[in-house]
Amino acid sequence: MAENHDRRRVRRAPTEPWPGKYTIDDDPLAGWHECRLLDISVLGLGLELFGPVHPNLVDRPLVVHVDVAGGQALSLRFAGTVRNLIPGRFGGVRVGVEFTDLSDGERSALAVMEHLNLSW
Repeated sequence: MAENHDRRRVRRAPTEPWPGKYTIDDDPLAGWHECRLLDISVLGLGLELFGPVHPNLVDRPLVVHVDVAGGQALSLRFAGTVRNLIPGRFGGVRVGVEFTDLSDGERSALAVMEHLNLSW
């Protein structure tokens, strides 16, 4: 329980919300669906998912692709596990995703963004 409390203390940077797409990584029939990246930290991200949402999404692995700044500057891929979900502000479902299996490049990009205090 303390670990969960400590994760909530990590600074989260709100995003603009950036559009993206997601899929349930362990379900080959899930397909890709729209999402918005709402906030990000070095430990995970907040997303709002649109379209049909799997009924048992908590503890499921997600892969997320986000085009930062409309795809003109950077495209990011994140893998993580859904830890919680609530109704979203934009008509979808808001989920908290804990990062798993980040590449060295993805970790480096997050560390640089955090160090530079960019508004993601």
